[in-house]
Amino acid sequence: MGDGAVNVRAQVRSILASEARETFLLALGHRLGTSTRLVFVEEGPERLRAARACNEMMIVVWSQLWATRAPETASGYPDAEFLPVLLEKADAGDARPYLRDALESTLVHLRGSGAWSEPDGAGQ
Repeated sequence: MGDGAVNVRAQVRSILASEARETFLLALGHRLGTSTRLVFVEEGPERLRAARACNEMMIVVWSQLWATRAPETASGYPDAEFLPVLLEKADAGDARPYLRDALESTLVHLRGSGAWSEPDGAGQ
């Protein structure tokens, strides 16, 4: 995540602290699942690594969602570690473009649906 990484990190942290948290996690998990399906239509030996990375990222997202819904019985990641863990999983399989696409489309969806709006000055 290049120049906009700080802004995306701030947006993700803001969303995780908002009422849009669950919607964000559901949408992100769905988009990562779609990305995994796209990996399988690509050519090359690296696609299995990328698919595994997408799967690992989905596990992180679903764990976070489960912890959101049932905090007394499930464990997720501290919100500050959520995106860094996703990035680590993505980098392990050269799948950062899939994560970037999933995050960007999820943010567009949340804004477009009115589920979340970026606070003034977020990411600055």
